[in-house]
Amino acid sequence: MSKIIRVCSEKNDKLENFALTKGMIAIIFNDEANFAYGYGLKNQGGNDWGDFHIIGSSDTRVWKFSVGNFQPFDGFYDEYNETAKKITNNFSVDDAKIYLEDREENSLYGIKEKYTFDLYNPDIPKVCNEQEMKIFDFEKEDWGMIPNEGGEFYNQKLCFLKDIEGYEEKDSLLWYSLNDCENISLKLSDIEDHINDISNHMSGNIHFIR
Repeated sequence: MSKIIRVCSEKNDKLENFALTKGMIAIIFNDEANFAYGYGLKNQGGNDWGDFHIIGSSDTRVWKFSVGNFQPFDGFYDEYNETAKKITNNFSVDDAKIYLEDREENSLYGIKEKYTFDLYNPDIPKVCNEQEMKIFDFEKEDWGMIPNEGGEFYNQKLCFLKDIEGYEEKDSLLWYSLNDCENISLKLSDIEDHINDISNHMSGNIHFIR
């Protein structure tokens, strides 16, 4: 599946294996390469976050993207249709459902979960070093490891540092980029322009620029 991913995160000196996610943009393309569906996230200060859905279309042989409020996994297809109407009249709910309701690892939802998880992620204890286990203060229950709700990182969104290898560090933030869309008629410069425009339509404290 062709995809574009951008992740902005912050390294914390107390954590060796994790970064704190501050924003992300993930876009996947359908098999016909004429529609794209995406998820956007930005920190808006403190523990406030903005979730966004992204619709892309190449109806006119030129890719256009539109952004709307709410994440694309809640089934608000009337909202997604309104977002799509800004760029196309050919939005298909049936096609969108194929990609937005998929929960496999490489799906849009799977990508979102990979880069924006909380301390209830069952893989965290497998990766933690001794210090991180103490910081997260897990308590073992019959159904798994439960983090301390009063802990420093309880309300944070996290990603594994190993999953953003190759990031660029700028302005004390870690910027990760992946362009896996060789079968899509988009030049790298066009991708960066679209990411910049999409980011402009997502309110928050960070901005994805080329």
